[in-house]
Amino acid sequence: MPPQLALLLMVSDSKNLPAAVRSAERQVRHWGDSFGGDPADPATWEWTRGASAVTAVIDLHPPDRARAALAAIRRVRPDAAVLLLSQDVADVDGPGDGTLARSGGLRDVVRLDLEEELARLEAERRGYCLREFAAGDDVVPILIHDDPDPDAMSSALAVRALIGGTPERMPIVTLEEVTRPENRRMADLLHIRVTRVTCDELRQFDRVITVDTQPRGLQQDGRPRLAVIDHHPAENSYAAEFRDIRPHYGATATMLTEYLRAASGIRVRGNLATALLYGIRTDTDSLARGVTPADVAAYAYLQEHADVDLIKRFERPSYTLATARSFADALRSAECDEDLCVAYVGELQPHEAHVLADLADFCLGIENITWVAVAAELEGELVLTLRHTGSDPGAGGVARALASLHGGSGGGHATMARVAIPADRARTILDGEEMATAVRRLIREAIRHAAGESAERSTRRDSPQARPA
Repeated sequence: MPPQLALLLMVSDSKNLPAAVRSAERQVRHWGDSFGGDPADPATWEWTRGASAVTAVIDLHPPDRARAALAAIRRVRPDAAVLLLSQDVADVDGPGDGTLARSGGLRDVVRLDLEEELARLEAERRGYCLREFAAGDDVVPILIHDDPDPDAMSSALAVRALIGGTPERMPIVTLEEVTRPENRRMADLLHIRVTRVTCDELRQFDRVITVDTQPRGLQQDGRPRLAVIDHHPAENSYAAEFRDIRPHYGATATMLTEYLRAASGIRVRGNLATALLYGIRTDTDSLARGVTPADVAAYAYLQEHADVDLIKRFERPSYTLATARSFADALRSAECDEDLCVAYVGELQPHEAHVLADLADFCLGIENITWVAVAAELEGELVLTLRHTGSDPGAGGVARALASLHGGSGGGHATMARVAIPADRARTILDGEEMATAVRRLIREAIRHAAGESAERSTRRDSPQARPA
């Protein structure tokens, strides 16, 4: 089964559960039709491990059998949200734990429509599992990506609110400090404290939650234990006890907004709503890039509760005169060829690094351009900021291809990405060419490489799958 698919399991021994249930967001599987086995045996559910999410509707009799099926599913997928159609098993319906026990048939118990009810139940279950994970230690750091952006900072703030932690118990940390002026203003005005730490310091903790990033290279011998929430493509370099990866979402802030709305007793207002709205706005270019209906719904909800006037105070970037001139010089010398535009800024100081993203966003508006790469020399590295609008391979795939082909590090998602290559390695790769010309060559090479990998993955997904027994 392709791992990106979410599953809706319909488990019933009666005709009360409609066989015609359809879901736009989930792959529906009916017990006794799509798969078999004893629902009370965890082995029956082993095939669900690869799914991105699991939700089950259980209608089994007698009640002990329904309880046993619930326990068996949760043995394999503790994150599974479950709707039980039996009032007699209400004892398993804990407050806010992602289990809902109701009497009557399916159509009788769903308050709105099936999609909305199950989505709320899934978010409630994820929040419950995350709180259970964090309950095991006195201090659980929340790690966000290097040079964090509004999506990362707001999502970390939401995780802390969801769990009910304090800044001391759940510090928000990063391996590289915030550099973009508007992001620093956001942190200051919303009182978000982000602390720079090292990997060695993080490894002293038993548990770490990573948000809007995945912990590449952090774990050693299974420590620290991890919970991961991210909207970037899934990586396999770590083992997580809790994992919610949804690369089709436009922002991690959307995911956390769903968590918060499903949790009881949490008001998404004030600074929290303002931060989350700005996180979605920046990562989706105000819903103009890479969005899902979930992003739109979260944005609309937050818009009602956020301080929009406060957002205006920190969303406009500010530049020194020298930085503004480097922006103009890079734009003047940019090389655009067919659908690709490349600009070279020159050498930048860390506090000026935000100009790369701003210039890349600007260049993406040039007629017929779908690929943008903006390069600069920054602290001993050649740094490339990528933008893309169009089909596969996405910007993140090209960034990873560049890092794989030429060393350094790279990643991101379909529309935005970043690559950093050590300066000595970059000099060898550039081989005396003009910077913009050489970068254009490297990007074309990486696009071809990433497209080949994307085609290979597609071929593997389309190959015959074993049918669940």
